[in-house]
Parts: sequence; C-alpha cells; structure tokens
Amino acid sequence: MRNIFLSYSTKDSDAATKIVEGLKAAGHKVWFAPNKILGGENYAENIEEGIEQCELFVLLASKHSIGNKLLKVAASEEVSNEIQLAKKHGLKQIPLKLDDSIVSGAAGGNNYHFIRKQWIDVVVSLESGDFAPIVEQIIATADNIETKSLDMQYIEKAEIDLIIGDFEQSVRALGEYSFLDKYVPRVEFIRLISNLLRKGIKNLNISEADEFTSEFQRLRNTHMASSSAYMLAILKLYCYQPKGFKNDIEDFATLKNSVKSCKPINVKYRFVADKLLPADSQFAVEWLI
Repeated sequence: MRNIFLSYSTKDSDAATKIVEGLKAAGHKVWFAPNKILGGENYAENIEEGIEQCELFVLLASKHSIGNKLLKVAASEEVSNEIQLAKKHGLKQIPLKLDDSIVSGAAGGNNYHFIRKQWIDVVVSLESGDFAPIVEQIIATADNIETKSLDMQYIEKAEIDLIIGDFEQSVRALGEYSFLDKYVPRVEFIRLISNLLRKGIKNLNISEADEFTSEFQRLRNTHMASSSAYMLAILKLYCYQPKGFKNDIEDFATLKNSVKSCKPINVKYRFVADKLLPADSQFAVEWLI
C-alpha cells in the first residue's frame, strides 16, 4: 500500500475521480483535494500537509494542468505549486499522460521538469475502466525511482563546498534557500563550521568564541548533538585553554560520554573539523576510543 498525492487541474476532475477510484480499489491511500479540503479551510496549508504525508506524487498531465506551448495554454498555478512542493519534499513523481501536452511541450518550467520523466498513458484505461495495469505500472515505476528532496540537494552541495575548502560558497548556498524544519539543525551546523574554518580557530577573540560555543551548545539538543559536542571539545582545547579564556564547556571526557547514546559524528564533518587541529593532534583518535 502506498500513500499517494494526486495532482490535477479541476478541469480534469472527472478523469481524476476515476483514477482515484482505481488506485483505492487496488488498496492504496490517495490524497485527493476534493475529499480532503473542507469549505473555509486554508487551501495552501492543506495541500502542503497532504504532500508531507505522502510518498508518491502522481500528476494527471494535461494541457489544463501543465499547460501546452503549441496550443498556447498556460499551466495551472495550483498544479505548478504542488509540483514544486513535491520536489521540495523529495516525493517520487510520476506523470499520467491524459493528452499530448507532456510530449508536444508543456508550458513554463514544466516542460523541462518532465522531459525526462517516465510517463504513463492513462487514456485507454479511462475509456475501458480497467485501471489494474495502470496501477501496476505506477507502483513498478515508483520502485525504480531514486530521488532526493531539494533540501538535501542544497545541503549536499554545501557539504561538498565545505570539504573542498570553499567555505564562503558553502555558506552562500545555504543562505539562498528556505529549509524544512527537520533540516535546519544540520544547515545551522554547516554554517557554523564553515564560518569557524573561515575565521580560523586561532584568530577568535573571546566574544567570537563565546558566540560559536553558544550556537553549538544549542545544537546539542538536536540530531546534531554528536557533531556539536565534538566542536565544543575542539573549541575548549584549542581556543579557550591556549588563550586563557574563561568558559563553562564541559571537559573532553564529559562531552564524549554525553553523546555515547547518540548517532556518531558524521565522518565528513569529522574530516572537516579536524582541519582545525594541529598536525600532530591525537584528538580525533581519542574521541573515537
């Protein structure tokens, strides 16, 4: 059973209803706007909530939904927004071909977006009422799709910049996008470590060191706990102690023990953080023992 979001133009409501019935008859859950949004409710909020709850985005592709260049028909603004939300949340996307728009040229950015997507023709099934083959195709196609959310694509690009040492670009890339809440701690950690590497741990004054410490302490209450504890230990040993700055950071052993039950620090973050350490440092080895 799959949780499926069906995106369509209201001008194709009859076809959409039949497809929903076919998917439900096969045992799948379908988020279908007319059934899910009551009068007076916020349409945009309900749509995003529906997309968040689903794993598969099925688009009824027609001139009414994605537009048609040849016919000079504009795409549905609502459908375009739903497509972007599906991309943002990393849903697998499968277009169902209702007419030739997806082949002859969708309008706006939809043509580029769907040019390489494997579409499924549903015209015959709509005429015959037999949706079993189409449902099987949808699920089989979904099983072969690998996808990442836009959030993860931005994050991974920033991580690559971080690893190769382009710290300014790493921070710049993250600043150009609004992330879902679940990714925010990771994004904040990347920004912090990028800025710390850019400044250099030896060049920090007490005010700057305290600011970094405060931010890493805050992130210890998130899924970035291990990585943040690691950074705090580095700050304590290689910034505060050599400079004689006062601080309330726990000692190395306490920090290390505090994250024993947490997910270990990501290897890529440890690799980058270790650039802050002296060449002969055994810090990383002792942390892992």
